[in-house]
Amino acid sequence: MGIENIPPIYLLSPTPKSGVRHLPMIKFKTIPQDIDFNKFDGLIITSKQGVLALDEISCGKWKTLPVAAIGESTAKEVKNHGGKVIFIASSAYGDVLAHELALSFKGFRWLYPRPKVVVSKIAADLKNSGIKVEEKIIYETSCVKYDNTSKPCSGAVLIFTSPSVVKCFFENFSWDDSWKAVSLGKKTAAVFPDHIKTEIAPTTSIDESIKFSENLIYD
Repeated sequence: MGIENIPPIYLLSPTPKSGVRHLPMIKFKTIPQDIDFNKFDGLIITSKQGVLALDEISCGKWKTLPVAAIGESTAKEVKNHGGKVIFIASSAYGDVLAHELALSFKGFRWLYPRPKVVVSKIAADLKNSGIKVEEKIIYETSCVKYDNTSKPCSGAVLIFTSPSVVKCFFENFSWDDSWKAVSLGKKTAAVFPDHIKTEIAPTTSIDESIKFSENLIYD
């Protein structure tokens, strides 16, 4: 296969990465508010955007609290912004996070800053595990709108990073059977229409999912 004929890889997340085409499907709006961080012993953060929104609305005050992160990429974002990570879940799923926090941090008062709409039931899992947690809605997402001229090329590999990304993609485009879909996690894969096959990346790391997608090109 000549270089000029290699199908492109599209990353559909909000944040671009070098070496792949960027076609973001969602955008964010922060919800300003005052949060009394003195009421809590720690923060549960489940996404990069949660870090960015917290930083914006609190002018960095969130960094007075230690953080339990749902995955390595979220933990990295916390550290990049000067926060302290005291726990990273062994798997990027809410029920796993809840179970592990209940074992290791009994009696902690947690703040869970989250988006307005969530697909997972992290808060319920936490409460069912006996964890003291208060939710704060600190940002909301909406779909980026495209016309058909932005439709990915035939044969492309598309990386879907969340259920919201899948939803917004299908609000913009109809599916082309020449495409290959890569999902970060089972929850993202689960929201695809039944007739579309999607490969699940081995980890929720975007960098690793890009490497995984590169291998699919030659299958």
